[in-house]
Amino acid sequence: MTHKKKSSPPKKRSGSRALAKNAAKKTSPNAPEASRPTGFRDRPGPPALSPDSNPAFGLAPNPSPQSPPGQGRPAQGGPLAKPKKFLKKLATFGLWLVGTLSILGALGYFALGFVDDPLAGDPKWDYTVTLTDRHGQVLREIWPPPMNKRENRLLSEFSPHLIEAVIATEDKRFRYHFGVDPLAAVRALIQNLSQGKIVSGASTITMQLARLSLGLAPGPRTFKRKLREVFLALAIERHHGKDEILALYMNWAPVGGPNLGFQAAARAWLGKSAGFLSPAEAAFLAGLPARSPAPGAMVSQNSLFKKNMILKKLEKSGYLSQETLARALNENLILSPVNHFFLAPHFTNRVAKNLPALPPAQIATTLDMDLQSQIERLAQVTVEKFKANGLTQVAAVVLSVPEREILAYVGSSDYFNPLDGQIDGVITPRQPGSALKPFVYALGLETGAISASSLINDVPVDFVVEDGSYSPRNYSGESHGPVSARLALASSLNVPAIHLTSHLGVENVLAYLRKLGLNTLTHDADHYGLGLALGGGEVTLLDLTLAYAALADQGRHKPPLFTLGEKSDPALDRKVMDPGAAFIISDILADDQARSTGFMPNGPLATPYHASAKTGTSKNFRDNWSLGYSDGFVIGVWAGNFQNEPMTQVSGITGAGYLWREVADLMSEKRPPLTVIKPPPNVTPMAVCPISGLPAGPDCPNLKIEYFLNAAVNGPRCLHGRMDFVEATLLPRPGQIPVVGLKTRFGLLDPKSGETYAFDPGLPPAFQVINATVQTTPDLDELIVFHNGRQIDRRRVSGPTKAKVSVNLTRGRQLLEVAGLKDGREIAKDRAVFFVK
Repeated sequence: MTHKKKSSPPKKRSGSRALAKNAAKKTSPNAPEASRPTGFRDRPGPPALSPDSNPAFGLAPNPSPQSPPGQGRPAQGGPLAKPKKFLKKLATFGLWLVGTLSILGALGYFALGFVDDPLAGDPKWDYTVTLTDRHGQVLREIWPPPMNKRENRLLSEFSPHLIEAVIATEDKRFRYHFGVDPLAAVRALIQNLSQGKIVSGASTITMQLARLSLGLAPGPRTFKRKLREVFLALAIERHHGKDEILALYMNWAPVGGPNLGFQAAARAWLGKSAGFLSPAEAAFLAGLPARSPAPGAMVSQNSLFKKNMILKKLEKSGYLSQETLARALNENLILSPVNHFFLAPHFTNRVAKNLPALPPAQIATTLDMDLQSQIERLAQVTVEKFKANGLTQVAAVVLSVPEREILAYVGSSDYFNPLDGQIDGVITPRQPGSALKPFVYALGLETGAISASSLINDVPVDFVVEDGSYSPRNYSGESHGPVSARLALASSLNVPAIHLTSHLGVENVLAYLRKLGLNTLTHDADHYGLGLALGGGEVTLLDLTLAYAALADQGRHKPPLFTLGEKSDPALDRKVMDPGAAFIISDILADDQARSTGFMPNGPLATPYHASAKTGTSKNFRDNWSLGYSDGFVIGVWAGNFQNEPMTQVSGITGAGYLWREVADLMSEKRPPLTVIKPPPNVTPMAVCPISGLPAGPDCPNLKIEYFLNAAVNGPRCLHGRMDFVEATLLPRPGQIPVVGLKTRFGLLDPKSGETYAFDPGLPPAFQVINATVQTTPDLDELIVFHNGRQIDRRRVSGPTKAKVSVNLTRGRQLLEVAGLKDGREIAKDRAVFFVK
């Protein structure tokens, strides 16, 4: 039997000779002699290492016998040796990093188990708060958080179409991340860096749930805030499963107006349960913004576009087939009709926004819903009556005196009008027109500048202002000469109010108005100028009504009360006006005889019961105001439109005054007003001379009774019949009314060349006039006046006089020329070039 000898590994040879022998064996016998090492046979040389003799050196092994020549790994020092080393080190670092992060992640996940569950515990309040009027009628139910309605459902009770639409819209990798989506975070980082600001926050559904569950108020996107959301999201994912998180989000997310959760939104917008939705309906709800208009309002094109975009996402993800997508894109949504789901909407909005942290289950408000409903109906009647004149909205508020309880609060004629009904006209700043004049006269009484009988000149005058001149005119365009302060205020004459403001100082008038609570007058006195007295600033209806309440309450100012049992802050209950001045102003505003000079007799403000009232009209009839009070209540009304467009010949006495009178009649039935108002201790009735306006002297005829503050009782008396008593009257002194100086030569005294006049856009063109003054001389018998080359006046003159000529103005350069004639021949002339801007 023949035995094959077992092959055994070659024996290792030691020494250089063995290495040399092995090297020699490896050398090809056919290799050229020059390729062999020099002196190989003669003497020992450096060891010729075999490529596979020491793998630790990193040398490539020999190619296999089957490998073609030259396809083995390169020898030591080849071109790929260094990259391979780098890749090996990189792989080692990667393994180390992954291992470290895994350990840290595991430790973090373990540590999150010791963090309290952010969703644990009861919310601050989780019950319905019912708002009622003062008599117990339910106005509105409020669901937590404020102004949201929630209907909790299990996840299985939501339509699968809705669940997929929400995930596709809010967080498409929701099922795969751990509360934070790294890919979305990287995308957001790139977008934010490219835009140079934060435009994307990469919030996941879990991060949104963290905000919702803790009631985090909306705020700026800051790094600190985002870190908090990330931490809370990680903690939520540690304690809750994906289905539980998704169910909570579906129930808590604000959707489409006053709704919490998709179930409440589905009922409000579509009139059905969220468990029975078509793909189109599901995509529509998923795309609704959190704060849409009220349910049933007009759907914007943006919402419909977003619905279609979500449907296409669902088709792209494979959830919808192309056929289903086509049907869903063409489906017509049937929305629920407008749902008047609460009463007194603007009022209850204000109450809901100011609820305490833990409100009671029922809150009785100060509102009288019966009165509110009647005023809402009258508001709509007023809009219909004056709609052709551009009046489309009204607002009204009724307060009790002295409590300042809000009895009625109508913010617009129709809250559920999707165009502008939700704008609250009670708190929207607008120009009040002449409704500020009573406070200018009250300041004049307090400072002793005037009494109710003081005479103020109602004559046109040009006031020099910073950018030209200011030439106020009365609403009627007429002037009345010297008039009493009583008549000037009751008839709402503009020129006397400007004279008084100029005398008191705009800074002092502005400070007085702010003391009365008109805090929307935020600019300085130079910004408003003398026009402040005519309503040149902006105020809110509520603030102005509270200021009138101070007139009705002996000069005391208090904040409004919205709920029964609510107490005013004592620090805000303060005296802002002298009680005597408040009484005198109230008496003037109730004087229909004094009012008849500026308004028609027996107008809307002439009530059969005692009531003090004032109107206001802003420039170009943009705003109408009517405010007034009787015993126990004060009424404020604004009328106009929220587009700030001019109305056509609708003034405070007609538009707002019409509604004010209707409301005042309602209030007189509920609270019979007093017929006689007793003056306070610091007011004394006295006989006055109606010609001089001073307390009457022994020779004054036709006496009348006027109220005076006690400080003015001991003032000067009328000297009627003893001297030129006009010199002793309270006519405005020189300086209050500019007096044109005398001239002995012919020429224009006013206007002067180079002057600039301001064109008032709030006045009709017929009132845009100045009174030119021409000094004549004894040698003239005729005067001719030319404006921009056109003759506007020709008259006979006699002796030295100051001839007044009305000049209608337009914008731009103005040329005024005057010529003096004697027997038909021109013997003197003058000219002035001025500007109107």
